[in-house]
Amino acid sequence: METENTPPPQSKRNLILWSMTGFFLLVTLGVFLYWLLWGRFHEYTNDAYVSGNLVYVTPQVSGIVTSIYIDDTELVDEGHLLIELDKTDFQIALDLSKADLADQIRSVAQLFLQVKQAVANVQVAKAQFAQNAEDFERRKALVTDGSVSIETFQHSEHALAASFFSLAASEASYFSLFAQIDKTTIENHPRVRKAEQHLKDAVVQMNRSTLRAPVKGLIAERTVQVGQRVKAGEPLFSIIPLDQMWVDANFKEVQIGKMQIGQHVSIYSDVYGGSVEYHGRIGGIGGGTGSVFSVLPPQNATGNWIKIVQRVPVRIFLDPKEIISHPLRLGLSMEATVDIHNIGESSIPSLIPTRPLYKTDIFINEEEGVDKLIEEIFKANLPPTRIPLSELILP
Repeated sequence: METENTPPPQSKRNLILWSMTGFFLLVTLGVFLYWLLWGRFHEYTNDAYVSGNLVYVTPQVSGIVTSIYIDDTELVDEGHLLIELDKTDFQIALDLSKADLADQIRSVAQLFLQVKQAVANVQVAKAQFAQNAEDFERRKALVTDGSVSIETFQHSEHALAASFFSLAASEASYFSLFAQIDKTTIENHPRVRKAEQHLKDAVVQMNRSTLRAPVKGLIAERTVQVGQRVKAGEPLFSIIPLDQMWVDANFKEVQIGKMQIGQHVSIYSDVYGGSVEYHGRIGGIGGGTGSVFSVLPPQNATGNWIKIVQRVPVRIFLDPKEIISHPLRLGLSMEATVDIHNIGESSIPSLIPTRPLYKTDIFINEEEGVDKLIEEIFKANLPPTRIPLSELILP
């Protein structure tokens, strides 16, 4: 039997119904307020991954590996010694280049002496020609009265012709030799310069037998072994610069309408979970969807087609200080939330000035020491005295 305080069954059901209705209204209101105040100003995706530069280390010359100074997972600084190749062939080539430069210096110095000798030969030929011309004129005047025989006169005529051609040959020899040294010195003669360049090339090849790290980063994918013969351009391992990383977030096409370059992005990594927040900004929006660059694009004209929401890659730059304090690795999964409430620059980037985005300075010293070496070779092979230019020009 029911008591007086027990509500009738219909009233109890109404109370439950109104309670549930109120709960759902509160949830709906909460969702609406969430969308109104936060959701419509933010775009979220968990289809995001860490990307960055992957620097492959390749030798510039072929050779046999004699020493390896690094291994996977080790950190190297820019310029750190990585690998050494056998230097025997490079040392032989360097020695040959040094000997060739010394030989060319001596040969050009000898060429200057030959020009001076040619000048003397021309002077001798001129004197001989003048003497024969005088003898010919005297005999020509005396042959008419019989003081000189016709045979003697003919001999003087032949001697004059011979001295003329001898003078022409001497001058031709002189001009031929002088053309090889005209407007030059021993130091800047083309043959000497060419030998210098060969020597520089030999020094560079020698220095390139030692491989150094082009950037600072972690070693990965080492495949080279001691004793292995490697070819120029063959990848030996890679270096991952930990400070050259960004996030590629693949947002749905319906999410990027209000995205602009420079907008702030909150990023979380699966490695650190929600305890570490990265503060990034949009650096650029891809020029096409991911399917456009696939081997088999989804578009077809057969009629058997299903529309799929496409995703557009958005590059997000990270704060370098945050990367240093909480390092990332290539390929890690990330979660990105873009604050589209903030007004950015534009969805299309502005033209950037011509400048290197990434660079290394390890190759600028490949000719180190070559100038001093050339100077020593010149000092050892130049003649003790120089011939003045005035002595090499015909009067």
